[in-house]
Amino acid sequence: MQTGKISEIAYKRSVLKKINNKTESIEVGIDCATVELEDVTLVMSSNCIFKWFKGCEDYYIGKAINALCEQNAKPKYLKVDINIPENFEEKQLGKVIKKINDSSEKRQLDIKQCRVYVSNVENIIANITIIGYSRERHARKNIKENMHVVMAGTAGIGATYIMSILRKEELLKKFSPTFVNNCIKTGEYLDVAKMTEIAFASDAVAVHAVSDGGVFGALWELASSVNLGIEADIKKIPVWQEAIEVAEVFNYNPYLVDGSGAILIVTEKPEKTVEYLNDSGIYATDVAVLTKSNDRVIINGEEKRYLEPPKGDIIYNLL
Repeated sequence: MQTGKISEIAYKRSVLKKINNKTESIEVGIDCATVELEDVTLVMSSNCIFKWFKGCEDYYIGKAINALCEQNAKPKYLKVDINIPENFEEKQLGKVIKKINDSSEKRQLDIKQCRVYVSNVENIIANITIIGYSRERHARKNIKENMHVVMAGTAGIGATYIMSILRKEELLKKFSPTFVNNCIKTGEYLDVAKMTEIAFASDAVAVHAVSDGGVFGALWELASSVNLGIEADIKKIPVWQEAIEVAEVFNYNPYLVDGSGAILIVTEKPEKTVEYLNDSGIYATDVAVLTKSNDRVIINGEEKRYLEPPKGDIIYNLL
């Protein structure tokens, strides 16, 4: 298996088939869980840090918060479970916890639990759970064929930011310091809360945060979560030159790697959604339509290619 999320086939076969009380929250392509309370919807999302790099604590907390935004939820609490190797230094553990705490304070999260275990793992592993709430529920069952998919943000930004942080020296051998610094600054565009709020204000039916597997993976997951097909025009999918250049250096497809910082918006009113976002300074465009067919395809002029189910994310192999 490739590092990252397990494949859809493996998930359906070895996870969904073993769970009796199936809910929308554990279906393929849905990254946050919801619990209906009397006057509010509790929303939860998690992420796992198993590849460590500078700033990864804040980065992965942000990714988990982005998933909560699929329900337009306000993040409130953080729960952390950490597994460390037997030879892991206590001083190093303290540094990790401080970075998690700093990120929590910056994002106004209350840490409700932080447990640490010593085990026979080879490297430190941290499981992060964000808990928040929403005043409304956005169920995927309301998605229908012929609805449009608007993309806000741009492809491959998560991977661009990570690679420009980790492999900065390699990039400086090929590009100017100004260009490399611009790649690093893409980290300023990873938060999707504002664009999600605007999307729902424009009568969006649902939102799907782009994450591991990139925008192609997100298009597949969105369609798969409602058992529909999808047709997307690759020429309409926004991608910055920084993402293209970094992807070329490290030989990966910018449409298939971590796309944190972008969302897919399902709407019956794509023009209204695009207008709302553009008026707020957020680039957005109508990129796809959901179809009755189960085919999930990318259109490039006269060419048509079929999407494949996400199989992890190659970015983890480059860290």
